[in-house]
Amino acid sequence: MKVDDYKLLVTLDETRTLRRAAEKLFISQPAVSQRLKSIEDEWGVKIFIRTKKELYVTGEGEKIIEHARSVVERETLVKEYIRINQNSIQGNLSIGVSSLIGHTILPEILAQYLKLYPNVNIKIKVGSSQQIIGEQNDFHISIVRGNQMLNKQNELLFVDRHYLVAPKENDDRSRLPIIEFQADPMYISEIEQFFEHRFSRKYDAQIKVDQIATCRALLLEGIGMTVLPEIVVEGFDEDRFNIDEVMVAGRPITRDTYIAFDRSVLELPQVEAFLTLVRTFVNAN
Repeated sequence: MKVDDYKLLVTLDETRTLRRAAEKLFISQPAVSQRLKSIEDEWGVKIFIRTKKELYVTGEGEKIIEHARSVVERETLVKEYIRINQNSIQGNLSIGVSSLIGHTILPEILAQYLKLYPNVNIKIKVGSSQQIIGEQNDFHISIVRGNQMLNKQNELLFVDRHYLVAPKENDDRSRLPIIEFQADPMYISEIEQFFEHRFSRKYDAQIKVDQIATCRALLLEGIGMTVLPEIVVEGFDEDRFNIDEVMVAGRPITRDTYIAFDRSVLELPQVEAFLTLVRTFVNAN
């Protein structure tokens, strides 16, 4: 049944005559009669007993009209909600980000976003860039480091330089254990070249972690040394740590961060709003 059929039953119950129902719904009386017959045929029961004076609701009809009234009321509520909220941003937003982004700029961006758009439901996956790329179809927006994502619209957010971070309390940095976080082979290869040239020893990571945040935490405890991107180095106490830019063959090691998406998702206001906020945040910082 269509919603209009439910509205017809409710109107007939309220007016109790075909004529008054027809007048209220701005349709002809024969049309009301024919539609009521079709509805009763669909249900397989009589909903009203017709008399010359008025309509009487049957026992089965009481249940059907109760259901019809519920459908009409729910539709009215939904239409009212849409009318009130049609210019607001709401809905679901799914984001996949590299662990570095998840532990640095994402919390601040989300705090601003939810303050502006409190009715958006957000789902976040934080993992390695490889993981996010592998699950890219699960997200409206992905933020990854290194290479661009295939078959997506990619925008360069920023480029990080890299720095060797080591505690000052240990004068002989060549003997400190090396901490390595999970990254692509080409990136690790550049770091290997730097270490071997800088310390004249074979690169051998004694501690390997899967999150860059773990690297930072170990350093703050005075454990080992590592190479960190600029976005993570901010906040380190230069009185406690030596922070030297990493250069290989006279050029800095850099790493690109991209935000990637399908153009079609920009039709969702909550997605376009998040993308705009990310761009604004990056440009301001």
